[in-house]
Amino acid sequence: MKYFGTDGIRGTYGDFEIREPFFEALGFAAAEFVNENGGGKIVVGGDTRASTDALKSAFCSGLKKAGAEFEDVGVLPTPALAFCVIKKSAKMGAMITASHNPYTDNGIKFFDEYARKIEDGVQLALEEKLEKYLDPSQFFLPSKFSPRPIVCGNFASEDYCRKMASIFPAGFLKGMKIAIDMANGATSGISSEVFRRYGAEVFEMARSPDGFNINDGVGSQHPENLAGFCKKVGADAGFAHDGDGDRVVVCDETGSILEGEEIMGLIALDAKSRGKLRSLAIVTTLQSNMGMDESLRENGIGVFRSGIGDRLVMREMLGRSCNIGGENSGHFIFLEVSPCGDGLAAALSVLSVMAAKGEKLSRLRGGIKMYPVESKALPVARKTPIEQSPNLSAALRECDEILGGDGRHLVRYSGTEKKIRLLVEGKDPEKVKKCMQLLCNAVDLDLK
Repeated sequence: MKYFGTDGIRGTYGDFEIREPFFEALGFAAAEFVNENGGGKIVVGGDTRASTDALKSAFCSGLKKAGAEFEDVGVLPTPALAFCVIKKSAKMGAMITASHNPYTDNGIKFFDEYARKIEDGVQLALEEKLEKYLDPSQFFLPSKFSPRPIVCGNFASEDYCRKMASIFPAGFLKGMKIAIDMANGATSGISSEVFRRYGAEVFEMARSPDGFNINDGVGSQHPENLAGFCKKVGADAGFAHDGDGDRVVVCDETGSILEGEEIMGLIALDAKSRGKLRSLAIVTTLQSNMGMDESLRENGIGVFRSGIGDRLVMREMLGRSCNIGGENSGHFIFLEVSPCGDGLAAALSVLSVMAAKGEKLSRLRGGIKMYPVESKALPVARKTPIEQSPNLSAALRECDEILGGDGRHLVRYSGTEKKIRLLVEGKDPEKVKKCMQLLCNAVDLDLK
């Protein structure tokens, strides 16, 4: 696709596709698509980055000029926008966000009437319609912004809070201390409020967005801050969101960060013990550690793999009749709660296991054994097909010989950034390290 990547459209504000004229044309395209498919409301939300209001206004302007029925639901987390789609019986949802990227970036994600990320066919249809409305002569210089206090919390986010505060037993967090890093993003003051409604003592950080500080040295991309904060306040568990709240990183009471596979495994094992794990399996992506598969298999739980992205995880979950899935990056989907990734739902699920078992998180996490792994995301000058990159292709073949049947590698380009992502895992850490060095050297030769 020309504009859509792994998770919607994303880039640096000021790029051709991340400017107001492009978003206005995209609004026209979205309105036309919805009108051609029976009509209905479009709900639009956004996160706390400086350019969100301008891009959202442009998108809504396109909707308005095209005669669409729409509602701007303000600043709220992505899973809250998905909840709005269901609650308001909307035909489409649009979230202006660049997720975990810095404030200089922005983008847009679309949801269908079931609050699921739109499928490839819809993305292609939007791109085709978009081209009709683009006018390159209108692509003036991007706007300038200044820091300003941004308030999170409105009728839509309160609806989401009430929903999330009603899923688990009332007061189940009484006596717990919880640390939460909200990345100065769209969850600011929202996740912490839900924890309090369940009775927890909550310690907050990074909850004062100004448009420029979203993900700025805080949040899920900087778990070291959460680890230190968790230990400092003596929390039983800590959580860090990304800018739009659809992912979460988890920390135990010792200040140790849990891997995404440990979280999925912990929740899957608990669900199976309660008879709540559909198909006795979960779905994860090609990126997740093989050690999780082995650990879960020993406990009678299967693992299905999808491509990268929670949109593809969701598709596989539906196909396999699974109710739990996720990515090791911190996106987790619980179909009983939401049809998209929800960082707060994941945090509450972890806390519910802790409360039910009466155990420290550091003890509960031991059910999943991880293979030694190394991963890197390296900037590239160009995204040459890997099979056309001679040194990288040769390095991959050499890695196959080194790892044999006791490991694997995964090399792919980022769908949202100009980077190549490398992953090597196996039972022998020295072989893993050697393979990663081979791949890094090859990337330097072929793609820098």
